[in-house]
Amino acid sequence: MLHRHFPHAVALTVATTAVLLLTGCAGPALRVGSVEPSSGSATPTPVAPELTVTSPARWNQPLHVSVTTGTLTSVVVTDRDSKAELAGSLEPGGTSWISDALPHSGSSYLIAAVATTGGAPTSLRAGVKVTVQPDSAKIRFGIVPGTGAVVGVNAPVVIRFNHSVTNRADVESALHVASSVPVVGAWHWINSSEVHFRPKAAWPAHTKVRVTATLDGLRASDTRYATRDVTVNFTVGDSHLTTVNDTTHIFTLTVNGKSKYAWPTSLGRPEFVTRSGNYIVLEKLPLREMTSCAIKITCDKKSKDYYDLKVLWATRLSWSGTFIHAAPWSVAKQGFTDGSHGCIHLTTDRAKTYFDLAQYGDLITVVGTGRPIDDLVAHGDPGTTDWNTTWTSWVAGSATGSSLTTDALTA
Repeated sequence: MLHRHFPHAVALTVATTAVLLLTGCAGPALRVGSVEPSSGSATPTPVAPELTVTSPARWNQPLHVSVTTGTLTSVVVTDRDSKAELAGSLEPGGTSWISDALPHSGSSYLIAAVATTGGAPTSLRAGVKVTVQPDSAKIRFGIVPGTGAVVGVNAPVVIRFNHSVTNRADVESALHVASSVPVVGAWHWINSSEVHFRPKAAWPAHTKVRVTATLDGLRASDTRYATRDVTVNFTVGDSHLTTVNDTTHIFTLTVNGKSKYAWPTSLGRPEFVTRSGNYIVLEKLPLREMTSCAIKITCDKKSKDYYDLKVLWATRLSWSGTFIHAAPWSVAKQGFTDGSHGCIHLTTDRAKTYFDLAQYGDLITVVGTGRPIDDLVAHGDPGTTDWNTTWTSWVAGSATGSSLTTDALTA
């Protein structure tokens, strides 16, 4: 959120007396519309306003237009290339105008103002060039899910920045969620560079959702500013809820509240027990190479725990390496005992059936293993944090410390 008063703001000053003030330290001034009084007149002709522009303007300061004599009645600032208007407002008293947002880095703006002196209006024109924002002052971000996605009812909105965010309340104030069915939800900072939004309960199936991030020009930290606005539209699909019970070794799936499948499965053996808790689908990989070396079990090819496999129909549940996948080598164990390194095994046909149904944000609940998921939650492992955190703790993780109700999405 921009504060309206910035130190060292670039001033676009409308007054003949201001020329001497501005040209001494910031380069040449543009003089527009100066009218000198007649030397022979008994009553001096009023001096018309003069528009003075110090260029270049700063990319990280709002534009400021002011008059020391007369009154501004209108100011229009337009990007020379895009023709987009830089919004702003006249301050009380009409002596100054300040842009509501920062000017775009590297852009050139045309300034058209009208000022009155002694009741006579004067049209004023000038141009100003904006300095370029250096890469060292930029912060970039991405949003999941993307536009057009169809997601599960437990899908969080994830915004990841490429640098730490310290002005988190300002960032949250620029993030807006609207849905065709209003829900109560909250933002929650997983770490200093990642914030999630989820509803208190699951999204209603078939809800349409719009996320708007009006972050362009927002100061995210002491040294970095965001550089774009983003709007994402996605749809919540069917409700897919899966329970994997390690006591019965059964994998059950319900679709929109109706039982769809009950399959035998095999989970992590005693040395590599699968964690009990709530996961969500993160991504789907038709073919995935899995190695014991990659997940730091062993890189010793002589070890009984060494493996290097190309696995079909892999549905990722955590970045630490938990997948639902095809395991034709463990069919004899599925439904009876555990034999994996922590993944959830299905036959090839069943793994593909699940793979084809699965959506980002589908919920999978593992029960009965005796090993909690707390360590993955503590590390902020995507796929585990969102639905293993109490609602009170989730709301406390917002920079505002409060929940919200999504705006109504009407179009």
